[in-house]
Amino acid sequence: MADQNASRPMFTWGRSKRLGGLLAQAQDGSGRSRFAPTLRGVIFSMMMLVAVVPIVGFYTWVERNSYQRELNAVHESHLLIAKNLSSALSRYAKDAKSVFALAVSNMQDADMTDEFGLALSKFHICHIVILDADGQEVSRMNGDNDHPGELPTPSLLKELVQTAQAADGEIVISGIRHHHDEPHFFILQALAGGQVAVAPLSPAYVVELQKSIAFGERGHSMMVDQDGLVVAHPNAEWQRISKDAKKLSVVQAMIGGGTGVMQFYSPPMQADMIAGYTFVPETGWGVMVPQPLSELADKANESRTAAIAIAVMQFSLAVLISLWLSSWLTKPIRKISEGSTRLAQGDLDSRVGELPDMTPYEIVRTAEAFDAMGDGIKMMTVRLKDALQEAERISGERARLLEAAERASEVKSQFVSMVSHELRTPLTSIKGSLELMNVQAKGQLAPEVATLLEIAIRNGRRLAVLIDDLLDLEQLDAHKLNFSFEQIEMGDLVQEAVTTHAGYATLAGVHLHFTPPETAVKVEADYSRLMQVMANLLSNASKFSQSGDDVYVSVSTEQGKAVIRVEDHGMGIPEGTGDSIFEAFTQLDSSDRRVVGGSGLGLNISRTIVERHKGTLTYESVLGEGTTFIVTLPLEQS
Repeated sequence: MADQNASRPMFTWGRSKRLGGLLAQAQDGSGRSRFAPTLRGVIFSMMMLVAVVPIVGFYTWVERNSYQRELNAVHESHLLIAKNLSSALSRYAKDAKSVFALAVSNMQDADMTDEFGLALSKFHICHIVILDADGQEVSRMNGDNDHPGELPTPSLLKELVQTAQAADGEIVISGIRHHHDEPHFFILQALAGGQVAVAPLSPAYVVELQKSIAFGERGHSMMVDQDGLVVAHPNAEWQRISKDAKKLSVVQAMIGGGTGVMQFYSPPMQADMIAGYTFVPETGWGVMVPQPLSELADKANESRTAAIAIAVMQFSLAVLISLWLSSWLTKPIRKISEGSTRLAQGDLDSRVGELPDMTPYEIVRTAEAFDAMGDGIKMMTVRLKDALQEAERISGERARLLEAAERASEVKSQFVSMVSHELRTPLTSIKGSLELMNVQAKGQLAPEVATLLEIAIRNGRRLAVLIDDLLDLEQLDAHKLNFSFEQIEMGDLVQEAVTTHAGYATLAGVHLHFTPPETAVKVEADYSRLMQVMANLLSNASKFSQSGDDVYVSVSTEQGKAVIRVEDHGMGIPEGTGDSIFEAFTQLDSSDRRVVGGSGLGLNISRTIVERHKGTLTYESVLGEGTTFIVTLPLEQS
């Protein structure tokens, strides 16, 4: 970790250069530089983000919805106007029919002629003519004197009579027809005796009503008769000639009795239009209120322009407030930062001191804590210097003690090695002499002497094993024990170990059982050292088992490793013993009267050997039921 930290470039922010108060630049010892945002820059950026997001959202909403809002307004306002116009025309048609009916019923009363003439004139009814079955004028009542009083042409008159007769006595208003080169409606009614009442009706009221509706630059209203012929329109020529407009989809919808809003192309306006439209139930006329879509787009653009102006104002205000607030918040923090820089550079008397008025409470507490920390650092520095001096003195003393301990350890190792070697030679001679004596004098010695001789031979063997273990332990600790690795088939090795140890197990009354692996289990290992491990494990299993017990030995592979298990049914290992059993000179029964002999080095040496093979030696045990020692070794890499 120390090497990693040392490899990082150390940037000196104390010599940093502030760039507009929002960024800071610093250089390291090699001249490399880097940039980082200042706290003021971070606060400013966050506040701008908080301010800009709703501004952008507002403008985006206006941008996306302004045109749609205008369309929605048309759906509401233009359709409402069309319905109002329809209501006005419907009332006008009903009233005109009522005046027509009263006038027809009173045409024989000469005293009422003048009064009804005024009523007819008010409703723009030119006159009323009663025609007999042959089409000859029977009687007349004059009304609007501004319009000609002649009868329609014979062909038109014939059409009107047929229309009246088809209505079966009902008063009807015809579509727009040209009467003496001017467009007129005709109010018609079939009377008794084959007579027909005919009254030309000027569209003046309809035209006036159309002219009263104008909005925007080219927004207007338009009326057509039940046949789709133009009655009132801003285009005077269309109105004069009663232009056939039923090819327009919106006109077809009106004369078909529809009500709604529709977009279409208007030839006289040469523009795409949107119109609210409906019909007049009393007459079947169509009424629409169209407006060019370009005007809606212009209104939407005005809304966008206003939104941009508002957004710019809000953004400018947000910038000013953010700059002021970030400066106000960071000024005391910058003062704390400068004080900490001086303290880091070794000025132990550096303090924040007084802060500007209205400094936030948390920053004031931070400054107070920094000043208190500076006092503490100064005091601790003094104590540290004293402690360092004392530590240097103690360190020298400890170094001397460590050197002495290392010399003592080396002397101990030399002593153990020397004593072990010095003991091995005479011990070998004594052990050989005793064993020879036992063989040659067998049956010739008194029983007591034979027993003592047997005890001496057994203890000589134990002492030889102890000396070998001490030498192995010393060499393992000093990493002087040599290993000769080669390819080994673990099934063969364990089989040989079991066979070799069978005699010892038999003397202990224990039966060894070996389960060979199903396939060859090969490892890279030192054959003699692994045999030493197996000898220790089998010896322990035999020693700690009762006479007549069975010991099971197996070799297998698990998860890419060779696994050797030695399972006995002896006394078991107490719970909580843990890995202490693998420590040197550790025995489960360390009293002077222990039943089983041993030096307490076998398991320690065995685990060390296994670990040198990059393996593990563990155990599983239940007190009173037995113990299983488990050796795992890495398989040979093919």
